[in-house]
Amino acid sequence: MREIQKVVLVISLAMAPLVLTGFGSLGPARRGAQPSEEAITRHIALLKAGKAQEKAAAAYWLGQQRAAAAVAVNPLVELLGDMSEINPSRYRSSRILHKLTVGEEAAAALVNIGHSAIDPLIRVLKTSPDAEARKNAAWALGALHDTGATTPEL
Repeated sequence: MREIQKVVLVISLAMAPLVLTGFGSLGPARRGAQPSEEAITRHIALLKAGKAQEKAAAAYWLGQQRAAAAVAVNPLVELLGDMSEINPSRYRSSRILHKLTVGEEAAAALVNIGHSAIDPLIRVLKTSPDAEARKNAAWALGALHDTGATTPEL
């Protein structure tokens, strides 16, 4: 039994530098480290000026930042009607079997960002002449409702 305890202690001590420097499974991304303002700004710029694949990758990245990327809501909303097909396997680790559009990726990012996307999505649903934008806004609002983001905050 003491041998097992010694092995566990040695392994723990060997792994400590990795975890503390961010190379282990508890690195900054897992500990809730906030993305830099510069990184968010750079990805927002890609939403506005990049090619379709770059826009979709930027939207996905911003969505992964959750509420920290709330400043990206309006640029993402502007992409809801973009029907350019993209290949998500180029920037996602999970395999998606079908093609997506830039607008669908933007909608998914807005869902991940959460509550701050609700009013802009409602505005698109009510006022946009673009059917694709309204479709993606409706989907995002439904997904936000499913996550509980549409319930009033107490």
